[in-house]
Amino acid sequence: MPVIAIVSEYNPFHNGHFYQIQKIKELFPESSIISVMSGSLVQRGEIALLSKYNRAEIAVRCGVDAVFELPSVYSNAPANIFAFSAVHIMHKLSGVDYICFGSESGDLDILDFAAGKIMSEDFETRLREKIKINKNNNYPKNLYDLFSELYGGEKAAVLNGSNNILAIEYLKALKIVGRDDPGAPPNIKPLTIKRTGADFNESASYIREFINSPDIIKLMPEPAHKIFDELINAGKYADTRNISPAIISHINRLGVHELPQIAGVSDIGEAHRIKKSLDGCFDYDLLLKKLTAKHNTPSSVRRMILNIFFGITKDMQKTPPEFTVLLAANKKGENFLNGIRKNTGIKIITKPAGMRADKIFEKNIFIDNICKSALFDTAGEINAIKHKPFRG
Repeated sequence: MPVIAIVSEYNPFHNGHFYQIQKIKELFPESSIISVMSGSLVQRGEIALLSKYNRAEIAVRCGVDAVFELPSVYSNAPANIFAFSAVHIMHKLSGVDYICFGSESGDLDILDFAAGKIMSEDFETRLREKIKINKNNNYPKNLYDLFSELYGGEKAAVLNGSNNILAIEYLKALKIVGRDDPGAPPNIKPLTIKRTGADFNESASYIREFINSPDIIKLMPEPAHKIFDELINAGKYADTRNISPAIISHINRLGVHELPQIAGVSDIGEAHRIKKSLDGCFDYDLLLKKLTAKHNTPSSVRRMILNIFFGITKDMQKTPPEFTVLLAANKKGENFLNGIRKNTGIKIITKPAGMRADKIFEKNIFIDNICKSALFDTAGEINAIKHKPFRG
């Protein structure tokens, strides 16, 4: 019985995610499906709309068998760190046969070609040189231009599309974990499903922007919409802007020389630019606008701001995750968990309160608790350390 893994955020869960799960079940009828899902922070640099436990419950009710956390230190990160960390968790769990990801291309060969070329020493050297020369271009632009110069525009087209980019990063990560851990079980095999209809990110963005729109019910499977609707009506959803004063206040308190150690802050020059941007700025959206530039995409700026606020350093993201939290599981997921316990190479936390002191874990709990302050209604919330997995 094969085990298929998905990297996810489910921010929030919608028909595109449901389609992927159903497609996996068509291809592998007897499979177990697990997901490594972003914690309280998501890759686009925001606090997740719903809590990680709510999102995990929805995923299990919609066909996933077990959901494991990608801790926020690694989920609020560029695509390469985000993807590698998630694949690292899958690899260390043991027992995972395939990783399934969506892509605009749907062509595993061209995606793998791009992954191999981009991670080559020659390409990395050329890219560093190009970045030095074209400082006003952001990283994706420099990457695309160099790839196009070397391999032609037709092949470079694979670098268009956010899901193609992540797919390439997953493939790069698969090559690295297999190379760096030769004594481990056989490599996880990649499987891509071509995206159809509206882009996942577009539909997820629509749901986040228009959460009270009657059209939302058309974008979500019934079990997901039922829980989603209940949580929205109860005010149990978050917006980063709800803690805007705290974010601005904290960055104001930090000294300029404290900032370069933070993930996403390139150097002391950028640290000075951040501090200068705070002059007369008392609003989160205005700060984003001031810091966004040609060399800084909106997502990278949002990640940087949250990294500063939560104290996520470059050093924290250098070391791969040493733990994951079980967020939800059904009976089949529990069977998977029981089957890997003896061979797993990573701590699987089912009772956060019983976890021994660990720097990244403590940071993760801190982030979870602060993110509760971003909810529209905080009534009845408990300390994140007391949460337990949803059992379906």
